[in-house]
Amino acid sequence: MRLGIHTKINEGFEKAVMRLVKLQCNACQMFSRSPRGGKARPLGEGEVRMFRELCDQYDINPVVVHIPYVLNLATPDPEMHEYAVSMVREDMERANLLGASYLVLHMGSHRGQGVEKGLDQVTRALNKALSNYNGETILLLENTSGAGSEVGYTFEHLARVLRDLETAEAGVCFDTCHGFAAGYDLADEQKVAATVIELDRVIGLSNLRLIHANDSVFELGSTRDQHADIGQGFIGEKGFKAILNHPKLREIPLILETPAESDSDWERNLKTVRRLAVPDG
Repeated sequence: MRLGIHTKINEGFEKAVMRLVKLQCNACQMFSRSPRGGKARPLGEGEVRMFRELCDQYDINPVVVHIPYVLNLATPDPEMHEYAVSMVREDMERANLLGASYLVLHMGSHRGQGVEKGLDQVTRALNKALSNYNGETILLLENTSGAGSEVGYTFEHLARVLRDLETAEAGVCFDTCHGFAAGYDLADEQKVAATVIELDRVIGLSNLRLIHANDSVFELGSTRDQHADIGQGFIGEKGFKAILNHPKLREIPLILETPAESDSDWERNLKTVRRLAVPDG
C-alpha cells in the first residue's frame, strides 16, 4: 500500500522528507507555494536535487503537488481566468521539477453562470495551460463536495472535462469526504462497491490515479466539506475498511488530509488506516 500525508515544506524539503520517514510513509502530497496563492518563490537547484534524491532513497512515491485553493478555473471573470491558466502552467512546471507524479487541483466555482459554462471555462483554461507542456507530471482533477456554485462534484463533471482535454496525460483524484458530501455513499462494503461501479462506468477506473482518504464531519449529501479523522466521521471504520480492501482500489495510492495539529495526529490516523487495511480472516 502506498500511503502518505499532506506534509508542509515551510521548514525545508529535508525536514519534510524525514517527517515522512518517521511516520513510515511511502507517498506524500504538498503545496509547492503558499496555499493562499501569490507569487511563488523560485525552487533552488540544490534543494530540488536533494529532495529528489531523498525521495528515491526512502522510496517516497508518488510525490503529489496540490495547487493552491484560491485557483478558480471555472470563473467567468477574464482576468481571473488568465490568472488560473498561468498558475496551472507554473505549478505543472514546478511539480515536474520536483519529480512529482501528479498535480492535483479543484476546478472551482462558476459564480452563478451555471455548471455547463463553468465546465467549459475549466476545459478552456486547462487546454491553454497544458499547451506544449512536455513534462512528466500528470494533471489530476479532484472531485468536490458540491457546495455553493462549485463544479466537479459529480463523476459526469470530471468525465466531461477529461474527455475534452487535448491531452491524454490527465486523470482523477477521488476525495472520500468530498464524494460522500456530494452524495456518493461509502458507509459500508455494499455501498462502496456500488460507488466504485459507478465511477468505473462514468470515468473509468484506469483514470483513477489517487485517493484522498478523509472521513466526513457531516452526513451523506450534505455538500459540506469538513474532513474528520479516519473512522470518526459519517463514513466510519466500516466504510474505510471497505474502501481499503476493495480489490480495485487496493493499488491506488492514498493521501491523508485529516485534521492535524502535530505529528501525533498523523500517527493516529495512519495507524487506523493500516489496521483497517488488513482484511478479515
